[in-house]
Amino acid sequence: MERVTTFLAVAKHNGFREAAKYTGLSQSSVTQHVRRLEETLNVILIERNHAGSVLTPEGRVFLPYAENLVKAHARACTVFDNNKLIVGASSNTGIYLLPPYLKAFMDTLPHTVDVVIGNNPSMVEKLQNFEIDVAIMEWWDPQPGFSAALWRREDLVLIVPPGHRWAGMPSITREFLHDQVLLGGEAGSGTGRLLGQYFGEYAKKIGTSLQLGSTEAVKHAVQAGLGISLVMAACVVNEIRSGLLCAIPFEGKPLQKELYVICREYARKNAATGAFVHFMLSHNVDFRIPEH
Repeated sequence: MERVTTFLAVAKHNGFREAAKYTGLSQSSVTQHVRRLEETLNVILIERNHAGSVLTPEGRVFLPYAENLVKAHARACTVFDNNKLIVGASSNTGIYLLPPYLKAFMDTLPHTVDVVIGNNPSMVEKLQNFEIDVAIMEWWDPQPGFSAALWRREDLVLIVPPGHRWAGMPSITREFLHDQVLLGGEAGSGTGRLLGQYFGEYAKKIGTSLQLGSTEAVKHAVQAGLGISLVMAACVVNEIRSGLLCAIPFEGKPLQKELYVICREYARKNAATGAFVHFMLSHNVDFRIPEH
């Protein structure tokens, strides 16, 4: 690991001398670490020239592996630390739902908690790469070695600007969305999959436009009159209360997104991970959207 870390220092600082200053090693030690790593891999990773040091094609291939090795090593060194926890959450869940639960958990139990927020696919990758201990996600494809438990169900609502012709409606039926074009939010959130399950063959009649990348961007776009969209009800609480948006639920069976708590099966034996999973599953009160 020391050789891999030294290689990354040379790659980051574009030279052996600069890497030596950064790591606190002698320049000869830096050179020796890289040479021995190259001997182990049987390739040349770094090429020296008059401009400094540059990665060879093999070095560029090895770079992401080296970065993951260092991350995995750091996580492995804390695997038996029963007081440290890294929680990953999909964007909407991490921004709009998770904070009060984290506060209550940290007030109750003396654990150090770090939080990583990103899209669902990135959380899957981080969970697989041991970069996080627990993930709170909007969908999950079962994988061997992982434990996934349903945490809660969140209603999806149609959001429209206050002046929209549907703004005063207490609810809408599925047919309302036929031939409508919705503003798109974050990719990989599972909403498209959910629409397919909920609307069946009629899901093909619902179009999307302006993939905006985040729910915050979608909300501002709807407020500006650029279109309408579907979001989790919890994401628009403040906008509903302030009158910036109108949220319309579906009539009859609600359109709901299932949120999961996921970790490696053995990880629940860790005190911090097990306590957090138990806490989340014990505090899974359904959200109710406020009236508008």
